[in-house]
Amino acid sequence: MKVIVCCLIIIANISNNGKASLESFAPTGANILFEDNTKNLDHVSCYRPCKFNVKPKRCYYNFKIEPTVQSDDRPAITINGQSPGPPIQACVNDIIVVEVESRVLDQDMSIHWHGIEQKGTPYMDGVPMVTQCPIGYGQTFKYAFVATSPGTFFYHADSVSHHSDGVYGALIINQPQPLEPHSSIYDYDRSKENTLIIAAKMPELLTAKLEDVSKLKPDALIINGDGDIPKIFVMAGFAYRLRLINAIAIECPIILNIDHHEMIVIASDGKPTKPVLARNVELYPGERMDVVVRSTQESGGYWVRVMGNGGCAGVTTKAMLIYSGYNYTSMLEEEQYDIDDTQHVNWESDLVVGGQMLESLQDQSHATEVKPVYLGIDRNVVKVRQEDIDFRYISDAIPKKPYFPAALALRENGVVQINHKNFLYPNVPIMMRPKDVRADMFCNVGEEHKQVEIQCMQVLNAEGGDVLEIALVNEGFGSNDSYTFHMHGYSMQVIATWQNPKDKPISKEDFQALSSNGKIMRNLQNPPFKDTITVPNKGYTIVRIKIDRGGSWLLECRSCALSSLPVAILIRVPQPIPKSVLDSLPKCGSYRPPDVLLN
Repeated sequence: MKVIVCCLIIIANISNNGKASLESFAPTGANILFEDNTKNLDHVSCYRPCKFNVKPKRCYYNFKIEPTVQSDDRPAITINGQSPGPPIQACVNDIIVVEVESRVLDQDMSIHWHGIEQKGTPYMDGVPMVTQCPIGYGQTFKYAFVATSPGTFFYHADSVSHHSDGVYGALIINQPQPLEPHSSIYDYDRSKENTLIIAAKMPELLTAKLEDVSKLKPDALIINGDGDIPKIFVMAGFAYRLRLINAIAIECPIILNIDHHEMIVIASDGKPTKPVLARNVELYPGERMDVVVRSTQESGGYWVRVMGNGGCAGVTTKAMLIYSGYNYTSMLEEEQYDIDDTQHVNWESDLVVGGQMLESLQDQSHATEVKPVYLGIDRNVVKVRQEDIDFRYISDAIPKKPYFPAALALRENGVVQINHKNFLYPNVPIMMRPKDVRADMFCNVGEEHKQVEIQCMQVLNAEGGDVLEIALVNEGFGSNDSYTFHMHGYSMQVIATWQNPKDKPISKEDFQALSSNGKIMRNLQNPPFKDTITVPNKGYTIVRIKIDRGGSWLLECRSCALSSLPVAILIRVPQPIPKSVLDSLPKCGSYRPPDVLLN
């Protein structure tokens, strides 16, 4: 494998067969995103104290994504030779420009900016065949967007395989300290030094495997990359803001605690929450959480412990919280013999605080009218004969012949679906060329039964001012799994989460009966705002989304699609895009998406 990867690297360095870069566009009538308002930009860092009445900076990054052999002789897909990739640090209203070059052979690439709302730039969301053409080998794509909201975010490859193999990194947007709602709780917010981004290491490179990889389990968790144990240095008596990111692509929640220290949770998914005291915090894949730790213990060194659950069950990792002046050599010696954290920590001794348990900082106004939407999620066995499996592109399939994608042959135990359908990526980027999308690819959410194909582009049409109340119901007839969903471009109000205590499946009729009988307790007063949620097995999570801007936004279960079929819906809100922007965006040429695109 090492020889193969080295060959790929050599080829990548001597070949450049195309360029599809976005040079300029004007979403607001001026080229503000590409105006250089700094001097000596290469020597100016966007990581700085954020101040009032200061002209925003243009923060420019070059990402070269390519296969690399790491120090432990494992192959990985890296950004500029490192994983995680370069941390992006900016202030609110800064312009972030990232030019991405792909040097991965025979693979398509795009980068999603997880949690960034893309206000005014919905075509920068990084979803292939929805907001952009994929980035092919030797091509570049220039992302540019305004950092409109402060918070803890991260970026990653849209492909779960590329993401798992190392294409991810932190993205932190700061604001002037007086605007921070919880600034009185902590003394220091060193976002560059005190961000912990947790990932999983797989035993094999997922990008290089064609067979089913859904059963592969991580053999290690890592914090801030696979190097030295991360260290957080503190001074006795002060409080520090830590930013936690679960950057794991597969279904792997993690629990984190700090020896002999309590945490105060102050934000989730980039949104401030009412402070909550916690010994253990839980983050699902894609979730972020900001916590405050006060160094009130005896001067010394303390372990920050992380334990994986779900697909990472039994795997642990550590960081170090070190008081000023303490020699932590003894901790490193202890770590050599401390093989199994589960033997030293009673993880169940205290309540585990999760993001969906929190409350928003301010009370919310009640919506007078909502549009209810039901999404039934379950693993279903699709009855299909082996000879019916079709290995061609969908666009080449015989007209009026049911199309059974090749991925079905890999999953004898069925595939995860929404309303008994899997998502189908369009034949052209729908945001740029909606009129060129084949009409027979569409199916409206709630009317999927009208579509005979296993896959269709499940669309939920909405208008500005709509309030969508989406019930994600994990019916649980075909599996005992929980599923994590991510909403692109919007934060969702999580108004209810419930799991059947009797461990029995829940049907659409069961859910409707609970709702009509008033047995669903909705938190409409102060629900947390989140872009990443979990839907418990044999239970539901209900969210509300207030539509206030246009675009085509995925609500997706990323890990559900690993070695299977995409699981998502597309929320479409009318959004005209200026011709100058369309002309500047790369064209897909003759590219055609296969039945399983990137995911």
